Amino acid sequence: MSKTPIRILLTGGGSGGPTLPLLALAEEIIMKREDSIFLFLGRKKGLERQIVKQAGIAYEHIPSGKLRRYFSWQNFVDPIFIIGGAVSGFLKLLSFRPHIIVSAGSFVSVPVAYMSWILGIPHVIFQMDVRPGLANRLMAPVSHALITYFEKTSNHFPKIFLKKNIGPVVRKEIINGNAEQANYQFGLDSKIPLILITGGGQGASGLNNAVMPMLKHLLINFQVVHLTGSKWEENIENKYSDFSHHHYHRITAVNQGMGNLLAKSEIVFSRAGMGIIGELAYLRKDSVLIPIPGTHQEENALILQNNKAAVCVSQEHLETEGIKWWEKFILKRTPGEMGARLNRILPDGGTSDFAKMILDIAKK
Repeated sequence: MSKTPIRILLTGGGSGGPTLPLLALAEEIIMKREDSIFLFLGRKKGLERQIVKQAGIAYEHIPSGKLRRYFSWQNFVDPIFIIGGAVSGFLKLLSFRPHIIVSAGSFVSVPVAYMSWILGIPHVIFQMDVRPGLANRLMAPVSHALITYFEKTSNHFPKIFLKKNIGPVVRKEIINGNAEQANYQFGLDSKIPLILITGGGQGASGLNNAVMPMLKHLLINFQVVHLTGSKWEENIENKYSDFSHHHYHRITAVNQGMGNLLAKSEIVFSRAGMGIIGELAYLRKDSVLIPIPGTHQEENALILQNNKAAVCVSQEHLETEGIKWWEKFILKRTPGEMGARLNRILPDGGTSDFAKMILDIAKK
């Protein structure tokens, strides 16, 4: 007698940070259970929509509101979207009939979590950051399980039935990255070490502006691939648009080949979201983390710097004293040492562990 296909609903998004690990989870589950069926619920115009569709997973949108802790006229409108999200989420659950739901933050997930509780469908929170966001805390009372990267994170969720700490959840594209392929794909010199600068899927103007004055110093010993994002490139006041160097490769975004670039890189400049940090940990890469000011990313970066697993520098400090800081970093750095520490803090095996846990819960 054949097994009944397992139907898994994924929710979350807002950016590639939480979306890509969910897709890595789906990849792993499909390897273990080829009959698995997935549906991703997200926002109508969210960045996650394109990422999910490119991965070949069905995507549907529902209305999404936001609970702001500051005054905004949108606070008067958002309850309508929240109610709409609950009704729409309820209908999607009745239609898709998932055996389990996995959410990685975002307010679009909150009404889905509560509708899953009403229907008796197990709901799992995937919390990568050290400090959980409001959406995940709101879902906690109706969730069955919690997956985290850091043990201390679970202290924010005292009443969840099942908790598990795992290593990073990483896509096959990253695991199978090829440095030689990066040389060919991006026109790189095979003999010169690479620095990769990335602000995430949407780019990061603040990071770009802070890094640009340092480039002539970085390019003395390295070649640089700089993923700038479309918004920065379209800014007519961008005073660095004319900068050029034969070892400087400015690219708006990479749709295919990110794994190759990471494999080639010796150092990665990045924001401090746990999606990219998890990939750097798996690959044992030295990293310079520039968190978005005033966000949870600062805690992610700080805990890693305190364990000498990454270098954390504020955007402001990088912009004002970047050259002095860079020279100090180079003189004291032993290549690969930080990356090895990062891997010990966030060890391999998380993708397989996560998939096994989801399949075990779904069978109950």
